[in-house]
Amino acid sequence: MLDKLQNISFLSIEWRLLIPVLRYVLGSCFILGVTSLMNYDLAYLTSVLALGYIAPGAKPLTFKQGGGFILILVIITGITVIFTELFLDYALVFMPLLLLSLLWLYYTDKLPTMVKLFSLVSLVIIPFVSIDSSAIGSYVAARLVFNAFMAIILSQLVFKLFPLCEADIPFEKKKQEVEKQSEIERYKYAVSIIVILLPVLLLFYMFKLSSSTLVLTFIAILSMSPALSNPKVGLVMIVANILGGVFGILAYRLLTIVPNFTFMIMIALSIGLFFGSRLFSDSKYAGIYGSGFSTFLLILGSVTSSDAEAGSEVWSRVIQISIAVSYVVIAFGILNRILMSRKENTI
Repeated sequence: MLDKLQNISFLSIEWRLLIPVLRYVLGSCFILGVTSLMNYDLAYLTSVLALGYIAPGAKPLTFKQGGGFILILVIITGITVIFTELFLDYALVFMPLLLLSLLWLYYTDKLPTMVKLFSLVSLVIIPFVSIDSSAIGSYVAARLVFNAFMAIILSQLVFKLFPLCEADIPFEKKKQEVEKQSEIERYKYAVSIIVILLPVLLLFYMFKLSSSTLVLTFIAILSMSPALSNPKVGLVMIVANILGGVFGILAYRLLTIVPNFTFMIMIALSIGLFFGSRLFSDSKYAGIYGSGFSTFLLILGSVTSSDAEAGSEVWSRVIQISIAVSYVVIAFGILNRILMSRKENTI
């Protein structure tokens, strides 16, 4: 979209064409600013999770949809907490039930995409942070529900400022085309994801890696995209997320020099325009840049909300996210090669 507007004078720009981009960039900065000022626990997750509500093709929610989503999430997180308390110590029961739950979430098309995303995050985070203490799992569950509530409220305010327009129609059509999958395709994809997740889940469970749940979270989020089965898309995904991490480090370094709230928002705005202009385009890799921007927001929000050892944290989080992205892409590549070789042998 923005490519078509190059070499045009400022006054002659058709600003209506830019409304989706401005909604995404200014909206994400608005949400980042509000959550930073409120400074509640895990506030940095709100701006990351809210991106899905203002992404290309997204529509404003009705009151019924928003309330229904929160209710579903409360039920799912509640069941997850109870499930964790009952079965976490019994690996032969816990792991199969967890895998079956994840398989259903990846397979079903009965839940909206964002409900599935929040549910997946809840299902992979709550059990593994509960390894140290069940109280931590309950606390994180409550925080996730509150983050979901804030993400919905703030993203819908953004739609009030930047309502839907004609420029949104191409992105809505593109989203509908991507979401169309047959039952067999959804089932095959769900099984592939479980095969990829299984080694990671076992590793985290056996070695009690509760402090590195960021890796699990990102693997769950990234695995929502069937496009990752394409090696070229996977490579671009790695580059985009590493780029988001580099921008996060750069932003942190600049904020140590000028520790100012307005300056932080200006940095987020500048980097948001970089990623947003590429996300809202006709490129087949466009969706990857949304993941890169979410990486940037996650790193920026987590280190600015931390008072201790933020400098070492920023590098640690970039490395963890890079590991998560690389693992998903490489695992998809290996799995596809195995499936292709089996097809060739059967022919």
